[in-house]
Amino acid sequence: MGEVKLTNPRIKIVREGQPELEVQTTNADLVLWDLTRPKQRPVWPTFQEAPFLWLTFLSWAAARRTGAIPTDHTFERWRDEVLDVTSVDDSAEPDSELGSPFQLGPEPG
Repeated sequence: MGEVKLTNPRIKIVREGQPELEVQTTNADLVLWDLTRPKQRPVWPTFQEAPFLWLTFLSWAAARRTGAIPTDHTFERWRDEVLDVTSVDDSAEPDSELGSPFQLGPEPG
């Protein structure tokens, strides 16, 4: 059957004083975002409006789900200790980046 290629983002995370971490998000992480976002007061913006909040949340959810961090590690703590989150394209060169989850227009010029 072979390896399953997921379209959910694979995320590289850099945290202060910790080794670099890479996690594969799954549908469970995306659903958790969908269920959590409207419960926040004030309601969090959509992922298009706040792509780094979205990636940070997904990275936290995936890290907890996979056991990379304890399940009692709060999102607020994670958000504050993460220095960088990047969506990684597995089909490109190693360490190449997709960037944020929105498309940028052409360069001016």
